[in-house]
Amino acid sequence: MPVLSVNPTMSTNRLRVPVTTALLVASPLLAAWIAGCEKPSATPAPAPAPQAQTQSDMPVPSDTKPDETKPADPKPADGTKVMKEFWPNGKLKYYNEMRRNAAGKWMKNGVGRAYYDHGVLEREGTYKDDVRVGQWKYYDQEGKLSRTEERGDGVAH
Repeated sequence: MPVLSVNPTMSTNRLRVPVTTALLVASPLLAAWIAGCEKPSATPAPAPAPQAQTQSDMPVPSDTKPDETKPADPKPADGTKVMKEFWPNGKLKYYNEMRRNAAGKWMKNGVGRAYYDHGVLEREGTYKDDVRVGQWKYYDQEGKLSRTEERGDGVAH
């Protein structure tokens, strides 16, 4: 181990201090000096809490009455992940439930929704192994139901 020789009394007696010990003593002092000579706080400042998305933040198609809101998405079951993608303006773009298929690969399985960049619901339905199945509803830019499609059971016939 390298050794740092120090002569604090200017005499011929030398104090031998390992370099690692000298660095451990000097580094907090150096860090305080670099930070503007302020004494470092033992308690870090708390991080701001993330904004949770509530049901009231979710767009509701305008073909529903104001008091008729869609029920909140149930908390996904164990083994289910929720994939959300956002527009550059911060609005939700996609909401998809993800589950593992028989081979263990994560795929869209469950509720799927897409939103316009201004936050209005564009389409909603169900996925099975990344394929749209069952009834899918499509909405225009104002959120009015424009059409529905029956996508079948996802099995090629």
